[in-house]
Amino acid sequence: MEKMSNTALNKIGDVIRAQKHDSDYKNAVETLNNWREAHGAILDSYYDKCVKLAKRIDKNNIIVAQRLKRLPTIIGKLNRFEDMRLSSMQDIAGVRIIASDMKQLSAIEKRIVKWKHLKRVRDYINNPKDSGYRGKHFIFEKNGMFVEIQLRTQFQHIWAASVETIDIFRGTSLKEKDDNSYWHDFFCQVSSIFAIAEGTPVISVYSKFGIAELCSLLQENMGAHQINKKIVSYALTDPIVNNEKVKKAYYIVVTLNFKEKKADVISFKESEYHLAFKEYKTREQNNPRTEQTVLIALNQINKIREAYPNYFMNLSNFLGIIDFILAKNKKKE
Repeated sequence: MEKMSNTALNKIGDVIRAQKHDSDYKNAVETLNNWREAHGAILDSYYDKCVKLAKRIDKNNIIVAQRLKRLPTIIGKLNRFEDMRLSSMQDIAGVRIIASDMKQLSAIEKRIVKWKHLKRVRDYINNPKDSGYRGKHFIFEKNGMFVEIQLRTQFQHIWAASVETIDIFRGTSLKEKDDNSYWHDFFCQVSSIFAIAEGTPVISVYSKFGIAELCSLLQENMGAHQINKKIVSYALTDPIVNNEKVKKAYYIVVTLNFKEKKADVISFKESEYHLAFKEYKTREQNNPRTEQTVLIALNQINKIREAYPNYFMNLSNFLGIIDFILAKNKKKE
């Protein structure tokens, strides 16, 4: 599509925010979809840079994934924040880098901050969100479009993906706000324990707690609300098998039916971006109340479950880490 002015983009956003669902609204959503698809070029450009960087540092253990923000999420963000403008939404195109640990994360960060067109860095590791979210975000702008690179360790990533899984079933947004539930306390406690394990700052509410005290609080919370049992129940009854066709794909459209606990995947070649986006656009609007769809690309397609465990409802690794830390702490007491 032709480049749109910020004024035109913001008008589109205002029409969508009004939610009149008339012909103007439908046209605005279609224009937004075209604008979103147009981010494919900048997304691929920075995805390739991130993949090359990952190969230079550790070709086997760093996972790089790309995704376009879901349409319902974009519309929800416009409605949630009155001062949000479509022209300044910086995470429509996103690349995610998952490092093994903080040492590897720092090595990656030193290189990323030297890249051209870097506009800002958001440090949620040294300044974690009140929700417990941790990670580093790098915003790049080129030709009037933004791309956000999220850099996380495996601990930070599995925490965030697990939050998203629980949110799918509860219809909440734990990363965005405090809903005063035991789930909020659970994820804040886990985040704080992970932060201590990684030698990074803890969220303010638990900043004066030691790991033994945090583990005690976590264990009490999990026991009182049967959190372990509930997490185990959030598992696919029909898991996706990484067949040869999927392994050879460049783009993957994954649809999760969280009511039936089933997932479906369609694969596309690198030259089929437009087809992949068309499928993505169609599927994400089919049954928004019971399904979620994502369009992604991965540098290691066999690690799709590690990159997007929330789309495979596989939180066994998350529980395993928690159980290990609790058991280790119990031995010290």
